Amino acid sequence: MITCPECGQEASDDAKFCNRCGQGLSKAAASASQSPTRPTPLTAGTSLKGGIEIVALTGQTSIENHYRANRIRDGKTESIALRERLGPQPSAELAEMVDEAPHPAAPAPPAPRPEDPNSPSAKTAELRPAVAQTNGTAAAPQLHASSSQVGGSASANASGEGVQSAVEAEANPAVMAEVAENASPDESSEAVEAAVVAETQANPETDDGAHEDAAAPGGEDLGEVFGRVLALSQTINHPAFQRATGGFAENGRVYLVYADEELEGLRRGSGKMTETEAIAAAVQICQAISFAHRRALRLNDICPESVSVAPDGRLKLTGLDYVSNDNELQGEPIFNDGYTAPEIYRGKKVDKRADIFSAGAILYTCLTGARIPSESWREEAGPVQFYPPHVVTPRLENAIRRAIAFSPADRWPTIDEFKAELIALGGAIRLRAAAMTDVGRVREHNEDSVLAVEYTRESMIDPAQSHLYVVADGMGGAEAGEVASAIAVQTIRSYIETRLEGARGDVTNGAELLTAALEEANSRIIEYVASHPESRGMGSTGVCALVAPPDAAVAWVGDSRGYLMEGATLRQVTKDHSLVQRLVEIGQITAEEAHTHEHKNVITRSLGARQSGPAGAEAVSLKLKRGDKLMLCSDGLTAHVDDRQIHDILERNPDPFDAARELIVAANAGGGTDNISMIVVYAS
Repeated sequence: MITCPECGQEASDDAKFCNRCGQGLSKAAASASQSPTRPTPLTAGTSLKGGIEIVALTGQTSIENHYRANRIRDGKTESIALRERLGPQPSAELAEMVDEAPHPAAPAPPAPRPEDPNSPSAKTAELRPAVAQTNGTAAAPQLHASSSQVGGSASANASGEGVQSAVEAEANPAVMAEVAENASPDESSEAVEAAVVAETQANPETDDGAHEDAAAPGGEDLGEVFGRVLALSQTINHPAFQRATGGFAENGRVYLVYADEELEGLRRGSGKMTETEAIAAAVQICQAISFAHRRALRLNDICPESVSVAPDGRLKLTGLDYVSNDNELQGEPIFNDGYTAPEIYRGKKVDKRADIFSAGAILYTCLTGARIPSESWREEAGPVQFYPPHVVTPRLENAIRRAIAFSPADRWPTIDEFKAELIALGGAIRLRAAAMTDVGRVREHNEDSVLAVEYTRESMIDPAQSHLYVVADGMGGAEAGEVASAIAVQTIRSYIETRLEGARGDVTNGAELLTAALEEANSRIIEYVASHPESRGMGSTGVCALVAPPDAAVAWVGDSRGYLMEGATLRQVTKDHSLVQRLVEIGQITAEEAHTHEHKNVITRSLGARQSGPAGAEAVSLKLKRGDKLMLCSDGLTAHVDDRQIHDILERNPDPFDAARELIVAANAGGGTDNISMIVVYAS
């Protein structure tokens, strides 16, 4: 049996990873781990240089302690977070520094609860403690800083609400603009690389991962890892990264200072995010990666444990320990199983597409609550399975599959292209519609007709989405009105479907299509009357909408209406072709008087009203946003339910079916003197 050096879990001799914490296992590593590499924790109240006083031990790893501390500066006390390691020491002195701590020992924090072996973090291993010797000095052990280790109180479970609050902002192109880059324009990539990979550039023929120990600004030797992180913190000036604000050495230990931030873990356990939440999170991760890539840097260590959520919903990457450039290979590869790119496992040439793999793998975890079952990626294991049990929109699934492709050549060429696809997907609007018609309380039969049809191509290659909604209010007595409204609906549907088929589902000018469809319906009704003299005098009003999110168009003839509710504001987007509307326009009556005018049912335009010539259809173009509500209706609704009531009913009903049902009940309660028809559409 092998005992995990990180958490103490026992595993079989042939196990490669710890099932609890994901630490890489080997007999050699287990034997080496017996040598202590973590300093004895400091007790609360211990004073350090710079006016720093330890408040509490907040976490530990196999090689680090993490504290919350207070610092008194200029007479003011501020809360900070500290990372602590043993400083660079000769190997003979290393154990002695641990056993003979210069400060009283603090009790260790409670042991973490066992992780679910199927959770995203179950195979997320931290880097093995390095004990390589360089010129007689023990190289500092390397470890990525997770959200639970540095920067405040990280909870075990993120609610996802913070990410959701950023969804709308990420979908908005204005907000999606990159955060202003504060780095100086003369900061060359060569200078950045020099700060990150000093030893590699100093001796390019060696590739053992050894680096010169970096020093703090005061000349103190912080060791290779802490020195690197501090240098990068001064270079990667972006709010998406948790950056060290300073560093110092004292009594054989080295420290990095961070702002004390309230960060929560991105996602743990088997919880899932909605597609909207997951895309918004992935876009923010891509923004941070893009910032580093533009500075000739590669992040390497990106996994759920190294991504946290700030109180404002913004994501923050908490690990800078393994940042490198494309010419540098890690002496100790990072094996975050399920998130590390296959080429790193296989010892192949690594470039920035490795970060694209990690971003795609995190998005997979956000959507499914699971990690990619890679186990080591020594060789390709076949395509990752989504369904069953996971249901993901085909276009999004295709984007993820491309990001996590086994071969770098098959991935997105740049992180910006992956981000652009996610932004397009995150900005997609989905529609929910309910169509209803009711005879009312007075009429003997229903002369209205309604149509709601979706043309959706959920294709990984060529997706398309368009929706057609029609309400027609027939008139003419006997069965003539019913026939007229049916002809109108059937003609509009046939006309639009033919045009969409020719355009492969793409809608280029919805307003023109709808007005032409209404005029075609007018012609068909006129032809029917000509061949059926007994139906003379029949006709129909009509209002229709063609939606290809976010674009929408509404066209109408007569007094059937279209309404759009944006936020808390309801407005009528159509203008009645009626006598009372004309009287309102010329100022003879008010809008309130129009509701009770004796000629309120007289319309000036309709389909089939004339023996020849156009009906005079009009149209408007709209832009839909998430949260908008569109309603088409016949005058049987508006005769008894005013705009204020319509607003209140749409506002309090989160489901379009419930809203439509209440609108019909309200119209019948108001008298129900006509047929009542409507289509309610919610954009989300």
